[in-house]
Amino acid sequence: MNMVAEARRGSLRTPGLKQAETMEEGMKVCPACGEVIQAAAHKCRYCGTDLDAYVASKETAVEKTLFSGHPKVIYTFSQYFFVIITLGIALVVYWLRSLSTTFTITTQRVRFERGIFSKTQDNLELFRVDHFDLLKPFGMRVLGLCQVHMHSSDEGMASVNLYGIPGLEGLADTMRECSLRERTRRRVMPIEHM
Repeated sequence: MNMVAEARRGSLRTPGLKQAETMEEGMKVCPACGEVIQAAAHKCRYCGTDLDAYVASKETAVEKTLFSGHPKVIYTFSQYFFVIITLGIALVVYWLRSLSTTFTITTQRVRFERGIFSKTQDNLELFRVDHFDLLKPFGMRVLGLCQVHMHSSDEGMASVNLYGIPGLEGLADTMRECSLRERTRRRVMPIEHM
């Protein structure tokens, strides 16, 4: 106990004790400069860093997976009709098509993987997406699904369709926000085509 009192007065320096002491008194370490500041502080008094913005920028730099998987086997009402007419043969075709397609949607990119035995993978960076179209045909609306059509400035992937993903409408809003955040983070401005 005597060492703690001496450490608080500053006559004894112990690295582990400084951190324990700061946590006791409601203090924290600034992530930018490493100085000890108030736990409730939003701006560092030493380096002037806006702590909320600093933490938010570090979190956006980390890529997080929003969805990864195959589209639904049957994603429109007309596909049910073809399955009944063909006595289930169309179901096998739809199942193989779903199995051969994998969507991985992250906070920074959309990855498409096609193929069953030989695979082809394409990536679309979200900062290249110019705008999103949300399509809700009647056959998809009956099943509670929708389709997202993304237009991009990438010449190799000028347009991309996402379909058969549960909760795609909410995911489209998240992707829109991530696209704007990535443009800001990378300091990219869209070019308008006349």
